[in-house]
Amino acid sequence: MSLDFLVFGPHPDDAEIGAGGLLRKMKALGHSTGVIDMTTGDMGWGTPEIRAEESAAAARILQLDVRENLDLGDCRVEDTFENRCLAAAVIRRHRPQIVMAP
Repeated sequence: MSLDFLVFGPHPDDAEIGAGGLLRKMKALGHSTGVIDMTTGDMGWGTPEIRAEESAAAARILQLDVRENLDLGDCRVEDTFENRCLAAAVIRRHRPQIVMAP
């Protein structure tokens, strides 16, 4: 399935804060939408389990077609060949028309 809009966020909730309104509006207009979290945000507030529950709830509210987490390690996202390959694989799999990232 090709997505119309795919948003990358460093931590769970970053994509919602930065682009949640846009994603919900685009969904209401009939577009397909998705969010890719780069990390679980395990060094921030709450536990990874709580953050996963919050992410799932946000995905339902935003009516996302895709919600994935690359689990690259909180505060350890680095520009490596392996990480670029993971991000590229997501883009190739979902074939978005528009990609948003911080």
